[in-house]
Amino acid sequence: MSSDIRGVEFCCATMVSMVPGTVHELSEHDRLILDFEKTASTAAGRHELCQRIELPAERYAIVLEGIVDTDAAYGYAPDVVERVRRLRAERFAFERRQGRWKKHSNFPL
Repeated sequence: MSSDIRGVEFCCATMVSMVPGTVHELSEHDRLILDFEKTASTAAGRHELCQRIELPAERYAIVLEGIVDTDAAYGYAPDVVERVRRLRAERFAFERRQGRWKKHSNFPL
């Protein structure tokens, strides 16, 4: 899977489509990120990891969101994938309650 796909932000947490793959398709960087997320991560630790894998710190969350939408990530670290997805769903639900994510339909009812 290329890093271009991982950079895409998803607008709806409940409509996640899994990208098929196996654990062997995760890059070393993907596994390092998932392993880091298994621990009690800190901002300093995240910054150090980003420097180690040459990833801009501001892109870390976007890359993580892309990784957790793959079957390969779920096969490697299901606990991390479920936690990140749950937190994303909670974040979008909060935004919807605040009126920041309104459903827009192109089709009149």
